[in-house]
Amino acid sequence: MMAATFFSHAQEIRDISTTVNLFRTGNAQVIQKWDVTVTSGTEWYIPIDNPGKSYIHNFHVFENGKEYANDGRSWNPDRSLEEKTRRCGIVEKSHGSIELCWGQGQYGDHVYTISYIIDNLVLSYPECDGFHWHFLNDEWNTLPQHASIRIVNMTDNEPWYWEKADSCNVQYWGFGMNGESWLEDNAICFESTEAFSYGSNFSALVSFKKGLFLPSEKGDGTFQDLKDEAFEDSDYDDGEYTFWDYIGISLGVIVIIGLPVLLVLLLIGYIIKRIWRRCSGNRYRKDVFGKSKIDTWSREIPFDANPTVIYSLMQSGDYFCKSKSSAYSDVISAYFLKWIQEGILRTERDPKNEKRVNLRFVKPSQTPQFTDKMETTVYYAAAVAAGDDLLEADEFKKWSRNNDTEVASWPNEAISCNRPVWQAASLEERCKVVEFKNFLEDFTIISERSAPEVGLWKKYMIVASAFGIADKVAKNFEKLYPEMMEEYARESNMLDATTIYSILGSLNNSSASMMSAAMDRQAERQAAKAAQARRSSGGGGRTSFGGGRGGYGGGHGGGSR
Repeated sequence: MMAATFFSHAQEIRDISTTVNLFRTGNAQVIQKWDVTVTSGTEWYIPIDNPGKSYIHNFHVFENGKEYANDGRSWNPDRSLEEKTRRCGIVEKSHGSIELCWGQGQYGDHVYTISYIIDNLVLSYPECDGFHWHFLNDEWNTLPQHASIRIVNMTDNEPWYWEKADSCNVQYWGFGMNGESWLEDNAICFESTEAFSYGSNFSALVSFKKGLFLPSEKGDGTFQDLKDEAFEDSDYDDGEYTFWDYIGISLGVIVIIGLPVLLVLLLIGYIIKRIWRRCSGNRYRKDVFGKSKIDTWSREIPFDANPTVIYSLMQSGDYFCKSKSSAYSDVISAYFLKWIQEGILRTERDPKNEKRVNLRFVKPSQTPQFTDKMETTVYYAAAVAAGDDLLEADEFKKWSRNNDTEVASWPNEAISCNRPVWQAASLEERCKVVEFKNFLEDFTIISERSAPEVGLWKKYMIVASAFGIADKVAKNFEKLYPEMMEEYARESNMLDATTIYSILGSLNNSSASMMSAAMDRQAERQAAKAAQARRSSGGGGRTSFGGGRGGYGGGHGGGSR
C-alpha cells in the first residue's frame, strides 16, 4: 500500500506523438505513440464523445512489436490489472460516443503504439473540403508533457503535394495548446512548446482545395461556419474566407510565376541605369534641379543652413541620396550641433565611456523658439528622453525604440512639411544646395578660398552635419586654418579642436543608433504583422491556446484509471 501511494505521484505521460494518414476517400488512419511511466491504475482510455458523421474502428495496440489481444467493441473496464494486461478494446457509450481502452500492464516504463481508423474525417463543404477534429482531450488526469501531430498526405492517385507557398492548396490552424505549426512536403505539423495544463487539448482545423479528396459525406453548413466557431475566443484574426478568395489566390499564383522574370529584367535595367548615372555624374532629377549633372561650387549657404529643408530637397532630387532614415539621423546630428553652438546644450564626457558624450540642457525650464517644426519635434523628444536635464548617450536610443512609431514617421514628415519651402525657390537656389555640398567636400582643392569668420563657419558645420560629412569638413578646415578651428571650438562651447571630433563622432553614433533602434522596432512590428496575417490565413506559426469550439472527435478527460 505504501509503494502504491508513493508511485501514484509519479504517473507520467512524457510524450504523445500522433500521425494522421489522410487517404483520398477522406478516411484517416491515426497512429499514436505513448511514452509513459505507469505507477497506478489498470488501464489507459481515450474518450471520443462527438464523432459526428465519422465512424471509428480497427482499434489496435502494440508494445515491443507485439499486438495486444482485441476485445472488439466489448471492453469491460471493471476487470483487474492482470485481466486487462496486453488487451485492448472499445467501450460504446450513448449517442455514438466511445472510449478507446487498453491495459496498462506491469508498473514501470512503457511505449505503446495505438492505431485506429476514422471514416469520413474529411468532409465536403460548398467552398472546400476539410475537417475540424479534436485529437487530444482536455482535463487529463495525467497531463502529457509533450505532444506532436503530423497530418500526412497519403492520396494514391495523381502525385500532388502540399506546397508551402500554395495557401490555396491547404490551410491549417491549431487550437488548445501552446505550440507551433508548419508545413512540410506532404505533411502538416503541429508540436507543443509547453507541457499540458489541465485545460490544454488539441484540435486541428484544416481546409483543402476541391478535388484533392473525394469525401463521401457533406459537412453541415459551410466551412466558413466551422471556421468562425473555431476562431471564437482564439487569437487568430478572422477574415472573409470564400470561394472567390481561392480564385484571387490562384490568379496571384499565376502572376507570381511570371513575376520573377519581370523583376529580373527590371533589376538589370535599374542596375545599368544606376551605373550610367554614377559614371556620368547625372545623379539629379531634372524636375527638381533643372539639370541632372551639377559639378560646380557655391560659397553661398543654402536656405539659411536649415537642415530639414536641405534634407527634404536632397531626398526628393538626389538618386544616390542615403536612405530616408539614415539621412535623417544626419539631420538630427545637425540639430544637436546647432544647439551646442547656440548654448542650448552643453557637452559632458560620459563617465562610463570616455569616447561618448552626454548632453546637458543648460536652461531646461526655458523652451527655445525654433522656426522649423521638425527641429521643435526632435528637441521635445530629446528633453522627454532625458527625463531630467541630462541626456545620456543611450537614453535617446531607448526612448526611440519605445516610441518607434513616432520616430519612424519623422523622415516622411520632414520631407513633406519642408517640400513647400524648396518648391517655392528657383531652380538656381535649389542647385546651390548641391553646389555648396561640392564646395564643402572640395574645400582643400579650391584655389580661390578664404577662411570664413566663426559665425559663418558655424553654419558651414551645421550644413555639413546635415550632409553627413561634418567630420571630413572639420579635418579639412583644420589643415588649412588650425588657429581658426581653435577659435571656432571655443566659441561653439566645444573646448578645442580635438574635442570637436569626439563630439561629432558621438553625435553621429547616437543619432544613427536612435534612428536604427526605431526602424528595427518598426521592422519587428511589420514582421509580426506579416506572421500574424500568414498565421491567421492558415499559413502556420503559433497555435492558439484559446478557441477551437465546435468540430468533432475528442471530449473531456482521459488518461489513466
